[in-house]
Amino acid sequence: MKSPLPVLSRCFPAMSGIILAATLSGCSTDIMRGYVGRSPEDVMARYGPPYDVRDLPDGRRAYQWLETEMTTSGGTETTIIDKRGRPRARTEFSPTTTEEKRCFYTMYAHRTPAGWRIDDFAKPEFGC
Repeated sequence: MKSPLPVLSRCFPAMSGIILAATLSGCSTDIMRGYVGRSPEDVMARYGPPYDVRDLPDGRRAYQWLETEMTTSGGTETTIIDKRGRPRARTEFSPTTTEEKRCFYTMYAHRTPAGWRIDDFAKPEFGC
């Protein structure tokens, strides 16, 4: 079956972006779900040490990883061309911008005789 995404992106570009973000968000949720029942050390072996670890009042422990993505879009220079193909005197510049996206991934674990085991996770923010 052919994916409807190319047709959606032509007809409804904003809608295809939402669908893509939801799909990617589902992907991180599936990855996190795969660690339920495993030790936090299994996650650390793949993603490194957690950003934060907290003991919770209910006896569980929260492990939180942070992923930061910096996106920089370069400035542009636009020169207006007249009807004869000659550059006009006006040149417009747009500044360079940098955006930071922070995604937190939190997993909850309970203590067992064999050590800590992940039993739940917080669903990542939309777009993470």
